[in-house]
Amino acid sequence: MLTAQELNFSRLLHLTAHAWRQAIDRRMKDNGLSMSSWMAVATLAIEPQPMTQKALAQAMGLEDASVVPLIDRLVRQKLVERIQPPEDRRKRLLYVTEVGYQLYEKLRLEADALRHELLADINSEELKITERVLKQLLTAIGEK
Repeated sequence: MLTAQELNFSRLLHLTAHAWRQAIDRRMKDNGLSMSSWMAVATLAIEPQPMTQKALAQAMGLEDASVVPLIDRLVRQKLVERIQPPEDRRKRLLYVTEVGYQLYEKLRLEADALRHELLADINSEELKITERVLKQLLTAIGEK
């Protein structure tokens, strides 16, 4: 049986993550991207090497099957390309296009500004503690 504190923590974590995604969605929608699309482009843009769809799904915490329509949409928007390496015809590597990089740079500035706005009133020490707790939680979840 969960205690009231455990229920409150779970509920707050869920509501905060949901509200965060909605705030980013509102900022990104004028550019035709959802939070998931933005995260996919950003993840690919900052990686030094092209990623497979499976690697992208893992990096984003998504199921392999749910990343396929996301990548399809990004390909249609000409933000990402799927390229087959000559050494493995079964594999598809994901590359951010020049248009994708330009949009990434523009939206990165907007996302940074939004994050700065949202975190402006939070004490830096409390924010460090929150980040540490969230990282510990992610590690614990990953071990289960």
